[in-house]
Amino acid sequence: MDLSGVSTSDLERLQAGLVGHRLLLPLSRLGLRGEGLDALADAVLALNALGHEGVLALLGAVLAERRKGPRRPELVWTGPESRWSGARDTAVVLADLFHKATSTVLLAGFAFDHAANVLRPLHEALRRGVTCSLFADADVATGFLREHWPFGPPFPERYGFAPEKGVFASLHAKCVVVDARQVFVTSANFTDRGQTRNVEVGVLMDDPRLAAVLEAQFSTGGWFTRVP
Repeated sequence: MDLSGVSTSDLERLQAGLVGHRLLLPLSRLGLRGEGLDALADAVLALNALGHEGVLALLGAVLAERRKGPRRPELVWTGPESRWSGARDTAVVLADLFHKATSTVLLAGFAFDHAANVLRPLHEALRRGVTCSLFADADVATGFLREHWPFGPPFPERYGFAPEKGVFASLHAKCVVVDARQVFVTSANFTDRGQTRNVEVGVLMDDPRLAAVLEAQFSTGGWFTRVP
């Protein structure tokens, strides 16, 4: 049986369905359809020969192996989707990144309206000792603690972008870098609409080299000034 063509997110959903007993062996096309995994039928029905514990052991081994090294880029999506979609939810991915952070977070965004719920997992990460560098337009960065951070200390380090006089430009990028390896680039602002209601597209990558290059783009060049 070859699971190399099955996405990590779909394997995780299959594993969760089996652990939660929403999926029972023998796996069937009908049962997989109920979990939105009917597109996997041709790849996974052969797993029935392994039995419940055997399937879980195999899925656990495959997922553990994939997590050791760089993973394939994953599609991240906000908005309506078909049952068979392999995309991961934007709000879930963002919260998961903050929950799993162990050392550093770089967060760059354009809008943070009504962001208390969106950023709560980030505040919890800072309480664990994680440090965060936040990049935004100068006026947003200056008023960030007052307008978008109701949690109190610890606080992210804030850096504001202010173009030269007469230049009409803004920081429009939306991205997150976690622990110098997890990179999330998205069209979604850090707002309730962006995370749960708009149609937004992003990509999540486990790539230390890309993470280093992206962090360098923000930390060099003198485009950003730290807010006192």
